[in-house]
Amino acid sequence: MRGCIRSFLAMWFRAVILGSLFALAGCSTFERSSIAQTIVIFDPGRGQATAEQAGNIAFASIALDTSVQRGLVVLGAQTSEQTHWPISAGGFLSLYQGGLYAVATPQGDLLTTRYGLPEEANAGTPWQLAAPANFSIERHWVDSDGLSHAQRAEGTMTCGEPQRRELLLTELVLESCHVDYTWDSGQTTRAQWWRDPATLRLWEVDEAAWPQGPDISWQVARPWWGS
Repeated sequence: MRGCIRSFLAMWFRAVILGSLFALAGCSTFERSSIAQTIVIFDPGRGQATAEQAGNIAFASIALDTSVQRGLVVLGAQTSEQTHWPISAGGFLSLYQGGLYAVATPQGDLLTTRYGLPEEANAGTPWQLAAPANFSIERHWVDSDGLSHAQRAEGTMTCGEPQRRELLLTELVLESCHVDYTWDSGQTTRAQWWRDPATLRLWEVDEAAWPQGPDISWQVARPWWGS
């Protein structure tokens, strides 16, 4: 029964994302789109993404690294503030303003993410706040046993001094921000964000998707903004 529940929710999640991809790309252009290129480029068996791979691809891309998947992923579609990144074997990663929103993995599926900011905050996401900052987060996920979870956590972000950091295709001066989450269950998780100190855009993320969930990390190879 648990396997059936997880399969159903996973199929629903992937169908919603895939539907948005086809709506934007169009079935007739699928083979020529970055979506089709992603399927060719991304192969978990090939190992970590390289600068040569990213340099040869004109599309926006990220270097993804999880416990079971690793490689270069090309942007499939963008809808308002969200970007959708198809992964081989039917997986997807969705980002909201560059931060983790949803992901489908062999270890379970993160379905949604919502952030709660202080009333006085003039920002849309926690990484756009001045540090130190407090905020809240809500996530809904399905674990590997097919059980559905919805939890809220209190988050605290602290940031260090900007330092030069080498990325896949460039070197930038970025602010390293450490985030601690305390969940309703009493469990704790952490996240590490590297943001541009001027624009507050995320260039690199290393984050636990949920308590006892998979670690999801990526860095921007070719940015999608401003294009």
